[in-house]
Amino acid sequence: MHIELRVRPLLPAAELSPRLYDPDDDDVRSIVMDLCGALDESADFLIAGFGQARWPVDVRTDLAVFLEQLPDAVQALRARQAAVIDLYEQGIERTLEFLPPGDRCAVRCISRTDWAPDPEVEELDITALDDMLLAVRDEFLKVLAQLAPSVVGHPWIAGWRQAMD
Repeated sequence: MHIELRVRPLLPAAELSPRLYDPDDDDVRSIVMDLCGALDESADFLIAGFGQARWPVDVRTDLAVFLEQLPDAVQALRARQAAVIDLYEQGIERTLEFLPPGDRCAVRCISRTDWAPDPEVEELDITALDDMLLAVRDEFLKVLAQLAPSVVGHPWIAGWRQAMD
């Protein structure tokens, strides 16, 4: 399995004008969704594995959903507990179950569409998996700093990032 966020050159490299976030109506997901929406044409989110070289994921919705669930998954994996990332949006509808019994992690892919993973389970080194997940986080934060520098220090983003430190 391979997960990656690649950023193509931004055209133009203009800053995103962040909106005001209301603590009663918003949370870190609002910031993530806004940035993923802005990145839709200038970034590439890649998940591959389970017999498919490139999953049909996009930046606008699937990356936002992935990033929302990332801190809980990283924390669970570091505690050697099971974790789930559910890519529930229509069109992808796949769940990744992480089952870390030790230094290796079994990753099961469950599809809720006609597509069937082959193989259904892939195994990864738990440290390599942690590195792969944090690489997505770090790339997201790098792009956030470039496009919305006033938001990168927002307490919600700081808490989201620190949950994975």
